[in-house]
Amino acid sequence: MLKQYRVPLFEKMERLLAEQGHELRVVSGSPPLNDQRKGDNILESKGCCIVERSLWLFRDKLHFLNNAVKHILWADFVITEQANKHVHNYLLMGLRLFGIKRFAYWGHGQNRQGNPNSWRERMKKRLSVQCDWWFAYTDGVANYVAGLGYPKSKITALNNSVDTSAFKQLLAEIDEYEIAKFKSSLGIQALDKVGMFCGSLYGEKKLEFLLRSSVLIRESVPDFVLLIIGDGLDKPLVEKFAENYPFIKYLGPLFGREKAVAFKSSHLFLCPGLVGLAILDAFVASLPLLTCDIPNHSPEIEYLENQVNGIMTRASEDEYAGAVSEIFANPKRLNALREGADSSSTRFSIENMALNFVNGICGYFNTLGGHSV
Repeated sequence: MLKQYRVPLFEKMERLLAEQGHELRVVSGSPPLNDQRKGDNILESKGCCIVERSLWLFRDKLHFLNNAVKHILWADFVITEQANKHVHNYLLMGLRLFGIKRFAYWGHGQNRQGNPNSWRERMKKRLSVQCDWWFAYTDGVANYVAGLGYPKSKITALNNSVDTSAFKQLLAEIDEYEIAKFKSSLGIQALDKVGMFCGSLYGEKKLEFLLRSSVLIRESVPDFVLLIIGDGLDKPLVEKFAENYPFIKYLGPLFGREKAVAFKSSHLFLCPGLVGLAILDAFVASLPLLTCDIPNHSPEIEYLENQVNGIMTRASEDEYAGAVSEIFANPKRLNALREGADSSSTRFSIENMALNFVNGICGYFNTLGGHSV
């Protein structure tokens, strides 16, 4: 699948690769029904991004990509998501075995939301080293892959990011009048303490935990308001809480300037469940991240520095609510965490990620004696 937030990365990569004589083609499939509800997928081809039709079987555990063979044969080098579900990955391994095609994996290294002892994860470990290059989301993923016995010289750590520069520019354009207008439209007072969640609404985000914790926070912080942005399977749960507790404001999915205004109007980013790329949006908006110590975070959790740019508590509603309430009761601490988040935002950018990606691609071609596409 191709997410909206990935398009700027591929556009930057296309330009950088063209400067060195390479051509980039980004091929994705159509999302399964449950993912369509998130409303953040690219569904039509544009530029270097080509969207093909997909066939999803066995409750979305198996993915057939239309015209995969055509695109694989077109390329000199294929980069594919590291996932057991893609049928074309097994085709790539077969072609590699016979010296017909070379390919790289791009991914997390392991399924942090799955059972590490399951047969799927055991198979994933075995297959993870059957490729010609590795593009790891973070340094931690790179270390994990190297620990499986894969050569470090063939691993590129990308520092996975989103287009933080564009979001930062949008945030800079939001003035106090626009913030006041946004708050007024939701019945939020100027001095209210605002926490926000932005992301897909599904179980691993621990939304029920967040919603129940917000009720506890409200008991300690009477002017606390929670904004929830996103869509997904748990939308009915969020809507139910919003109906019963007026301080919970469900805004649906927001993009562009509307999303920037909501971030600029908030003080903390609250995500007790799975943390992924949203951590970067939070930091760019100078929002400290508050999450829980759980095993299924995405690799980007490595960007969190506890007590510096955010806080990680145990997975206890009381402890989590207490941490949020304590921050709101201590403006100096809140300001220090916001400064830490803002400082962290400068370390990661889509420009650096695109450059890392392109350097890795060129590094692979250099191992072939300077071959170019």
